Amino acid sequence: MEKFAAQATVLLAVIAGVFLLDWGAPFFIPLFVALIIAYALSPVTDALTRVVRWRWLAASLVVLGLLGAIGFGAWSWSDDIANLWQRVPEAVHRVSNSLKKVARQESPVAEVKKAAAEIEAIAQTGKASPPPAQPVAAPAGKSFWELLWEGGKTVGGIVAQVMVVIFLVFFMLASGDMFKRKLVRMYGDTLTEKKITVQMIDEIDLQIRRYLGVMLVCNVLVGLGTYIGFRLMGMNYPELWGAFAAIVHTAPYFGPAIVAGGSLIAAFMQFGDWPHAFLVAGITIFVATLVGSVFATWLSARQTRMNTTATFVGLLFFGWIWGFWGILLAIPLLAIVKTVCERSEEWAPIAELLAREEPPKRPAQDEHAAEESEPKGARTASGR
Repeated sequence: MEKFAAQATVLLAVIAGVFLLDWGAPFFIPLFVALIIAYALSPVTDALTRVVRWRWLAASLVVLGLLGAIGFGAWSWSDDIANLWQRVPEAVHRVSNSLKKVARQESPVAEVKKAAAEIEAIAQTGKASPPPAQPVAAPAGKSFWELLWEGGKTVGGIVAQVMVVIFLVFFMLASGDMFKRKLVRMYGDTLTEKKITVQMIDEIDLQIRRYLGVMLVCNVLVGLGTYIGFRLMGMNYPELWGAFAAIVHTAPYFGPAIVAGGSLIAAFMQFGDWPHAFLVAGITIFVATLVGSVFATWLSARQTRMNTTATFVGLLFFGWIWGFWGILLAIPLLAIVKTVCERSEEWAPIAELLAREEPPKRPAQDEHAAEESEPKGARTASGR
């Protein structure tokens, strides 16, 4: 009975945790995003601190440098982006006309069904079927001021979230190892407990930095692959498309879908036919699938020592809770959960579930290892 009560308590705690993550998304998402960015910029801040001496100054320079690099990149491609944006209405008009032409072309099967319906109606009533009723007019849409208000609230919310992330990144970089030292003092009464806490923190650092390295390599490969493919296909702005594909590939599956949809419309606008447009979109899907869905998932699971199935299930879970940001944060959060559970006997089964299966050693290797570890005097005494 006590075992059943304990299992029920754990189940209720898990359900409450899921609801907490869903309800607290406006708090947790900026916090974890800032944490990942701070981990990525921490080595640069450490190196710069040795030069400028004050860590808060080094953190300020790093954050300002990052914002400046983003602004410079946006300014460099501003003309190309403006040209593409100006062609959006034309693209919508041309795509709409093309789809209307396709919809007007009735297939032979549809014509046969229509003729059969006419014959059946004449046979039953002696008259042709009446014309279809006129569709009901759609209700009036929202006014201009309502749309402006909703758009303003959305933009204001995005700007507020970005500012929160920027300030969190700065404070995390400026604080350095302060919170790590506080965690060691809080959760380490004895020397052994302090060592375990330090090992756990170091392992979390290692796992997150490994994941960031994997993500950087994969994004660069996706950008290069997209650039080469678009250059060979004769697409306009291949450098811009390569950079865009590398950036949005940070979100697995969703990012490549956005690139494929955008390149499909851009290719149709440039070449004027759908087969060519689908070929261009297929290139982006092929590159993203080869690098992202196969290589990145495998390499992330290998570097974080998690099995690929658990990694994919984690992507689905956090994507279900937090959408785009959940997919972006899933793998580092899983690595943190696995590292914490490995240091706790109660949560060790969860770590085992997430861990990658190690290949068993061969008997010959085990015997050789045992012989090597056995003292020389013991081997002599046993007659070997």
